[in-house]
Amino acid sequence: MFPLMVNLEHKKIVVVGAGTIAYHKIKNLLRYGLHIDVVSPEFHPAIEKLALEGLVTLHQKEVDANDYMDAFLIIAVTNSSIVNDQVARTAASLGKLVVHTGNPELGNCTIPASLVRGKLAISVSTGGASPTLAKNIRNELEEQFDESYEDYLDFLYEVRQYLKSHEPERAVRLKWLKKAADPLYLHHAEERQHLLNQVKKHS
Repeated sequence: MFPLMVNLEHKKIVVVGAGTIAYHKIKNLLRYGLHIDVVSPEFHPAIEKLALEGLVTLHQKEVDANDYMDAFLIIAVTNSSIVNDQVARTAASLGKLVVHTGNPELGNCTIPASLVRGKLAISVSTGGASPTLAKNIRNELEEQFDESYEDYLDFLYEVRQYLKSHEPERAVRLKWLKKAADPLYLHHAEERQHLLNQVKKHS
């Protein structure tokens, strides 16, 4: 599969199923500020709680194609492989993005294990071979890329945006961007501010 970051803001996302696994999938999606439609005859109490908080919309019924006809992304995660297979096949035939958690080959995309540090997002996928290994690798990366990267990425973003607006010479922009990416600036806020001042002075 081709790795791709997708902006799901303002897109309709439908999760078919409402058990424990569905809950974990929903919680992962909520990390990105998304709203989820959940279709199922019954709901895990934790998902019902999310609905009370206004984070998800519940549709208490057996799923049919009308439930995801206008969806951008569908996640099939019921306790019935028959239902999941049917949802995946129908959604894919409609040109939708569909995740089949039990049989990734019937879907056309997967959700990797990921970590987010502000503007930094790192995802790990094993192509469905071993989600456990993907999570283990993600956990190792969490120790390497700690919370300090959040401020560091904000700094890099500010430098880049300023240069794009004020420095017409590409070679000069690249020089400053390369300098800003030096590990020196990861843990030293005063050095970051000093460099930013230099950029503004010379651009």
